[in-house]
Amino acid sequence: MKYKLSIYALLICCAFYTSSCTKFSTDNNIISSAVTPPVVPISDSVPLCGSISGTMLAGKTYNINGDITVQAGDSLVIQPGAKLIFNNQSGLIVLGNMFSLGTKAAPIYLTVANQLHTDNPVANYNYKNDSAFVGHWKGIAAGPTCQYLIMKWTHVEYAGANAGAGYTCTAAGEVASNFYTYQSLSKASKTSYPIFFGATAGLFVFEDSWIYGTPDDAIRVFSNGGAAYFAIMRSTFEKCGTTGGDGVNVKAGGVGIIAYNLCIGGATNSLKASNKGTAPGLPTCNIDCYNNTIINSGFRNASSGKGGSINYEQGSRGQAYNNLIVNCKYGLRLNGTLIPDTSYMYGNYGYNYYWADNVSIANGFIPFTPISVNKPVPTDIPNMTNLLGPNYVYSPQDAPYDGTSLVQAPGTNPTFVNYPLPTTGGYAVTDITAVGNFNFNLQPGSPCQGKGYFGFTPNLLSSAQPPFPIVDPKYGLTTLTLPGLDIGAYQLNGSGNQH
Repeated sequence: MKYKLSIYALLICCAFYTSSCTKFSTDNNIISSAVTPPVVPISDSVPLCGSISGTMLAGKTYNINGDITVQAGDSLVIQPGAKLIFNNQSGLIVLGNMFSLGTKAAPIYLTVANQLHTDNPVANYNYKNDSAFVGHWKGIAAGPTCQYLIMKWTHVEYAGANAGAGYTCTAAGEVASNFYTYQSLSKASKTSYPIFFGATAGLFVFEDSWIYGTPDDAIRVFSNGGAAYFAIMRSTFEKCGTTGGDGVNVKAGGVGIIAYNLCIGGATNSLKASNKGTAPGLPTCNIDCYNNTIINSGFRNASSGKGGSINYEQGSRGQAYNNLIVNCKYGLRLNGTLIPDTSYMYGNYGYNYYWADNVSIANGFIPFTPISVNKPVPTDIPNMTNLLGPNYVYSPQDAPYDGTSLVQAPGTNPTFVNYPLPTTGGYAVTDITAVGNFNFNLQPGSPCQGKGYFGFTPNLLSSAQPPFPIVDPKYGLTTLTLPGLDIGAYQLNGSGNQH
């Protein structure tokens, strides 16, 4: 207990002064070396298919012609600047360990050939004309025996092909793909998830990375019998989902942090927690969502009550603070049909910041019953309790509140460095689905400045932390960035999201 108290004090001080720490000196499981795979070079001279292990070397380009598999007990290390081109709707199955170790100066790409980003806004944008939503390769499926799936400064692009498409290779020759076997909530007839983490007991890190273009969920976390621990930090999600699909969708057994991410142009929820799939002994789905910036999300899913920013449902729980939610279909939602653990959730969210270009969006800051069971909190901006009262809950027969006074309210523009609010140039919020040349850093003097709340402990630092290392400068989470002084993913002191 003495060590945990001293760590907590150190972390809170670090959050107050810098919003981030890179290393802690302690024997606590929060740090130490995870694994150190040997360097066994993989040749880039021939296309790859079948079982694979070793090291993909810095700056090399590797062609993947059929599903590749990292077998249990093996490791795949990808060095900075490497590029993997996936052909024939192939995918990557991880039953052992995978370490994609890009850097800011030399990121890694997992992509396909002959695709160009279409990032500039287009009036009357039609996702059906955008190849980003097609799914050209399957993505990554981490199976139950995966121990570490660590991805740093890595671009994952154009993934989400049919989970049963393509082929894999064995000594006997080509056989049908078994990629879908390792996506517990998927099947051969469905599109795959660009990243699926289905470990029995493992660690998934997705830090300082990107996902661009998906037909369905971009990342799905689901435990195959134990706790699936994860940290998704300081990353960017663009064009996730066609008419459905979430940016991050965490199911039963998933425990972790989603923080300092930029999500733009998502189809449904940008971030979602659901305890669906729970079983005896499986941990409750528990995700902490803090300091995320979520833009223009939720509109391609036309279903009533679906889509928007952050959604907790079906017995899940977590803490949700300091999120900047701009022009999304709905604000933070505690699902009113598939109800989350409200006994935990009430009292564990607030300090979230909302902006609306129009009254339809403003009317969704607090989704009405039966869409949600939210209670307004006075720390949100705007303070919805002033408008609605602290115990506001609509019954199904009531009309939604009138949010006219909340539209483009004076003094509430978060003032991004380069993004117009209200949206201008003849574009609707649904026309802008990618970062492009925009810059979502805050300008000095932003009303988001200094409004962050850091009086809570992220769940990976609690007593329920995993029985293996989390933070490691190379083979784990490089930096567990703590709750910030400012609202959103970008901190005025330079910490937070680096994209």
